[in-house]
Amino acid sequence: MDYQVLQTAFYFLLTIGVLVVAHEFGHFIVAKWCGMRVEEFAVGFGPKWLVLARKGDTEYTIRPIPLGGFVRIAGMESHDEAPQPGTFFSKPIWQRNAVVLAGPIMSLLLGYVIFSIMGMTTGLDIGKPLNRVGQVIPGSEAERMGLKMGDVIVEINKEPIRDGEHMMRVIHNSPGKRLFVRVKRDNQLILLSGVPKAYEVEEVKDGKKVVKKQGRLGFYPSFETKRLSPWQSLVAGTQITINLVRSIPEHLFTKKVKDSVGGPVAIVYTTHTAAKEGLHRVLSFMAALSISLGILNLFPIPILDGGHLVLYFIEWLRGGRRLTARQQMAVQVVGLAILLSILVLVTANDITRLVTGRFPQ
Repeated sequence: MDYQVLQTAFYFLLTIGVLVVAHEFGHFIVAKWCGMRVEEFAVGFGPKWLVLARKGDTEYTIRPIPLGGFVRIAGMESHDEAPQPGTFFSKPIWQRNAVVLAGPIMSLLLGYVIFSIMGMTTGLDIGKPLNRVGQVIPGSEAERMGLKMGDVIVEINKEPIRDGEHMMRVIHNSPGKRLFVRVKRDNQLILLSGVPKAYEVEEVKDGKKVVKKQGRLGFYPSFETKRLSPWQSLVAGTQITINLVRSIPEHLFTKKVKDSVGGPVAIVYTTHTAAKEGLHRVLSFMAALSISLGILNLFPIPILDGGHLVLYFIEWLRGGRRLTARQQMAVQVVGLAILLSILVLVTANDITRLVTGRFPQ
């Protein structure tokens, strides 16, 4: 079997495994603190495949479908009016909410910790921009002209490019002008041609705001990897986490959603491209994915953590009266239908992007 296939499979399973264990550990540890009986801590879905250990009331298992996991708390699926002591619904609403929130919080915390540790070890991409293509924006002029991730831009209109700042300055100063870009790819020089799209940007000149046109081809440069002190790493990890959290609504609720949201195919593909750049890129992807998982799990869709929070809020509004077994079943069916529909749509979109070459290369 091809080495890159094995490498991708390893990093994919590692990424999903770490994210699932961290997320479910949040639910698990808070449930334990609240005195709930946890019956199973499972990584993966499907039939029980491997029992790793049994400790106290809890069985630790591996299941064959590596797309998630769960913590089974005693009584969580029960509809009894008088729940038994130590079960999920024997506890007050605030404790149940704490258990549910703990998963997304742990996912956010994991992403933050990974970024912070990277700052002290592998370094973070916060230095100067390089004249190397980091990511091509789908549908952009850069994609149309054939720029690919990893391309090193060595010349624009026969002008040698010294560094990333020089490269960006030349492109920004050429809105609407055709550029002939010579790139180095796999030790070969390739000549490409494209026209930067004009964008209006504001600048402050002599104390006054001036609007000028700026050219953009539609790609992000790679940045110099920089190692930081422990304190600087914590600050950088905080800022990166905040920026990612802020960017998620922008990608989900704008026209960018089709090219920015992905399913299992996108995760495998991105893991593959990250693996080619090394552990540093895999860790960055793992951290970003963990933060995204934490935010998306808070969406008010039944079955997701956010959906559970909505149900407990409704219970609170009803004076502590839970929905009937039939009502809860109906809500769960609707939630499952929504999730399956989303999974089918994003997977179909992933396959379309892969076939048509709209994944950044």
